[in-house]
Amino acid sequence: MNPSAINSFDKSFMKATYTLTNAAPQYVASNSGPWQIFETKIRSYAKNTCGSRARGGTLYLLTGTSDYGIDTNLRRKPVQDPTKKVSDAAVFLDGIKLVIPRAVWTAGCCVWNEGSSQVLGMVRRAESFAVISNNAKDRKLLNQTEMSVSEVEGHLTAPGSPSVNLFPGDENCRFPNNNVVLT
Repeated sequence: MNPSAINSFDKSFMKATYTLTNAAPQYVASNSGPWQIFETKIRSYAKNTCGSRARGGTLYLLTGTSDYGIDTNLRRKPVQDPTKKVSDAAVFLDGIKLVIPRAVWTAGCCVWNEGSSQVLGMVRRAESFAVISNNAKDRKLLNQTEMSVSEVEGHLTAPGSPSVNLFPGDENCRFPNNNVVLT
């Protein structure tokens, strides 16, 4: 998916957001409020941290949907909620069946080279972040939660399926100790 606001630097890039191949139906409560705030944090991180002159990193950003929503248990740790599959939620728009995803997520990983010693060489570094939120009409049911990339991968892995790996090209993106909280 290609969030419009993240591509606000160019109108033609923004227009790509509104093609059916790049869109997932989101309720207003899901797409605004906390989700919009998180997208603002991503833009700030991309510009001021990952892409800063000092770091010169590259931000890899993935956004998608999930068949399963999230729920919170008594300790408020998010858990996968398989009670209602995405295929159960659909609306008809001009005779076309539109499937509404149960949850939306975003994961990002900034990679950069650090160091300049000819003896030690350059060291490849990474920092990552992720968020998942239910796609719901009622804001109280969003359960939007920031977490590590590996935790989001766990939520995206269907029971009995192989584990999801969002960043197979750089394992550093998956290490929990490389997780950052966006401010």
